[in-house]
Amino acid sequence: MIDYILPQRCLSCSEILSSSGEFCGDCWQKLEFIAKPYCNICGQRFSVKILDNAVCGRCYSKKPNYNLARSIFKFNEYSKKVVHQFKYQDKTIFAKTFAKLLCNRYLEDIKDVDLIIAVPMNRFKRLIRMYNPPHILAEEIAKIMNLTVKADILIKSKWTKAQTFLSKRQRKNNISGSIKFNTKHNIIGKKFY
Repeated sequence: MIDYILPQRCLSCSEILSSSGEFCGDCWQKLEFIAKPYCNICGQRFSVKILDNAVCGRCYSKKPNYNLARSIFKFNEYSKKVVHQFKYQDKTIFAKTFAKLLCNRYLEDIKDVDLIIAVPMNRFKRLIRMYNPPHILAEEIAKIMNLTVKADILIKSKWTKAQTFLSKRQRKNNISGSIKFNTKHNIIGKKFY
């Protein structure tokens, strides 16, 4: 009865869904999901069949400052729209869907994690948006994996410009030194995501 009064709608376009799920068929098709094979470090999809634990040329020549990065889908015009709805248009409902997709696709990569840490947000932006998208996503991932989210392990220690219109190099320079570990927490030996 409730489905007739309040039918389930596509999270992106609000079309009434004919089957269970979060996206209608058209919107689902527009999302280019990343599947194996991909780089074991950065998650960049390989265009040819390759070993599961392979590393891309970029990560091989200069190892990143992280051990693992994963994305649900390739960043195209449509996925950009979906991510922006989550980040800037109060569509926090996407957090549950993104968390489910991340955990379903990459559980093997993240199964040994001890805790989830959300990237901190500039206080001013947090006041304007009224929520912190990375923290909301971290909470949903933690629920699925039965883990704890630690909100204050990382601290935003300096003001930074918005990253939206910056190049990769500018983003790296902009964020450099702006996030620090909170020394009141002992995370030595812990694996976090």
